Amino acid sequence: MKSSKKVLALLVLSVLVFSIFSAGCINQGHQTETTSKVTAKSSPTQSIQEQKPETTTSKAKYPITLTDFAGRTVTIEKPPERVIVLTSYWAEILCILGVQDRIVGIGKYIPYDPYIPEDVKKKPVVGSSFKGLNWETVASLNPDLIIVDWYGGKYKDAETIKKAEELGIPVIALSAKSVEDNIKVVEILGKVFGKEEKAEELASWMKEKLDEVNKITSQIPADKKKNVLLISAPKDIGGPITVYAKGSAWASIVELVGAHNLAFDKNFDTQWPKLDLEKIIAYWGDKADVIIVTSFSQDKLEKAVNDIKNDPRWREIKAVKEGHVYGILAGSKAFLDWGPRIIVGVYQLGGLIYPEYYPEWKPIAKELLETFYGVKYEASISVMDSMGRKVTFEKVPERVVVLSSYWAEVMYCLGVADKIVGIDKYTPYDQFLPESIREKPKVGSTYSGINWETVASLNPELIIMGRWKGSFTSGEQDVIEKSKELGFKVLAFGIPDSNVTGTKMPYENIRIIRVLGKVFDRERKAEELASFLEKYYNKALDIASKIPPDKKKNVLIVYGSSIAGKYATGAISISYKGSAYAETAELIGAHNVAFDYNFSTQYPKLDLEKLIAYFGDKTDVLIVVDWDAERLNEAVEKIKSDPAWQEIKAVKEGNVVGILVSSWRKDAVALYGPRFITGIYAFGHAIYPEYYPDWKPIYKELLKRFYGMEG
Repeated sequence: MKSSKKVLALLVLSVLVFSIFSAGCINQGHQTETTSKVTAKSSPTQSIQEQKPETTTSKAKYPITLTDFAGRTVTIEKPPERVIVLTSYWAEILCILGVQDRIVGIGKYIPYDPYIPEDVKKKPVVGSSFKGLNWETVASLNPDLIIVDWYGGKYKDAETIKKAEELGIPVIALSAKSVEDNIKVVEILGKVFGKEEKAEELASWMKEKLDEVNKITSQIPADKKKNVLLISAPKDIGGPITVYAKGSAWASIVELVGAHNLAFDKNFDTQWPKLDLEKIIAYWGDKADVIIVTSFSQDKLEKAVNDIKNDPRWREIKAVKEGHVYGILAGSKAFLDWGPRIIVGVYQLGGLIYPEYYPEWKPIAKELLETFYGVKYEASISVMDSMGRKVTFEKVPERVVVLSSYWAEVMYCLGVADKIVGIDKYTPYDQFLPESIREKPKVGSTYSGINWETVASLNPELIIMGRWKGSFTSGEQDVIEKSKELGFKVLAFGIPDSNVTGTKMPYENIRIIRVLGKVFDRERKAEELASFLEKYYNKALDIASKIPPDKKKNVLIVYGSSIAGKYATGAISISYKGSAYAETAELIGAHNVAFDYNFSTQYPKLDLEKLIAYFGDKTDVLIVVDWDAERLNEAVEKIKSDPAWQEIKAVKEGNVVGILVSSWRKDAVALYGPRFITGIYAFGHAIYPEYYPDWKPIYKELLKRFYGMEG
């Protein structure tokens, strides 16, 4: 059997050599550039540029003897010319060393690696270390070296080594139980292929970056050291949940960057124990300062992080309660993976845990990819707006039209307001924005219509509009359709389609801030703002959870503009499901009595007689909201003084509260944009003054830290 395979291999080899010479395809320095794409966060925007095969830069002396990661002594008699490599991260190193032309066979997952040249990805697939190899295919390729992963014999790695040895094929088993192991692999492969000079260049770069990490960690004070839990994105956030513990390379990175991996405090019989949520809470609930979630899928990662942040059970964990749950993409499309890219992953992880100490990771990714992979680094990203629409950006938008002052405020807080070239007709009234923004050209509004001629003259790369639904829906749809026709990208932010976004108002505001941080490459600043808001958001939820059932109040929210002033028609507008006002009342622990009925709109209109019939004897607190202070006061006084309103329990008992809610005024609260947190505490304090603090101290802190102004 062995001899027949050798004969077959020689026959195949002779046919291949003949066909290559006949076609004149011998590579004589020809260089090809591929154009598949490489991204920073999700899918790559441009593949690795093919390196020109190099001549040996340092005369390696053969035979070479080395010890591989399986503890085997391996002798390489001559420079390998026909190599099978089973995993993409080691294939990447071969390409960096300029020997990708020697690769004749690959593992089954290598074609999915965007950092591998297209010609390598098209090589014959021979199987994997997990499920084994097709040895007939291997024999036909007549390899003089196989590079495998070593998992301690857990999968088919030991079987692969044994079979290759039986066939007389040299095998090198490689692994990485630490970041430093990846450097050792670079050095080993440099030696094996006679590319020690190029290998040393890459290894030195990796060592230099790790030295910088060591310097950073030495500067972190002992009282600032954080406890971290690293988990894999679970299918069910109730469990089982995979935790990265002792023995895992990624788990060790937590310690490497200067934090403490809480899973190291327990002894498990595996590197990746699976625990239910109750056990995680019992073990580390009061200790975890940061939770980091990993996944090989961007969509799965974002969903898991979002679900964890919004699940009441997880809020028993300190990190969730304080808004410190982050996601990091792993695998061949990311940087948290074995091979040279792991260095960038170290900086990513460090920056999530200690943003105040670690530099931005993208310049390091750019340096690695452009210096060693020959790839132009472009941070292409895909995001989802409040309508569930996926929008992809190849670069940071430089010209933006904003049709809602709330999202203009986010851009201002992120330090990218200079990119705004046009605004809607109402933004000039926003007292939280500087004159330089309020004086930008006005293009109309989604409510009264857009002047598309003006928009076209501004040549925007992006339009950011509000997503309010209701009477605004037709205008919003018009913006999307017209922008598509004109070739402008659109992000719609506001009331979410929660079945696709996975969030509701008011939490959607926090998600939007993070999305805009990605779009404008201001993720660190966005996370600082989002975490600040999330801390107070979760505090409100915590307060709500502690209100005794017998203290829970029934609330009705009405709009002052429907009761007083020129818009009053006798039909009273109330706040129903989907409205930020209605959802906020529920969030702070009250019950919105409007939810007891089925209405077809978020803002149903009822005459006073029907209002009394539906809610009169149920309403403990009546909240009146308006964006005009005079009209708000007039509406509240009218309700208190009109005998007809006395039929409502809250009016009769003197529990009528007016709340000024405005996107423009400094003396008002908001329920959208960064200031949404003021609305939550204003509602909470109005309904439960004995439980919720006043909103103004939070408001002052927000303005000072992120708007650069006094409250």
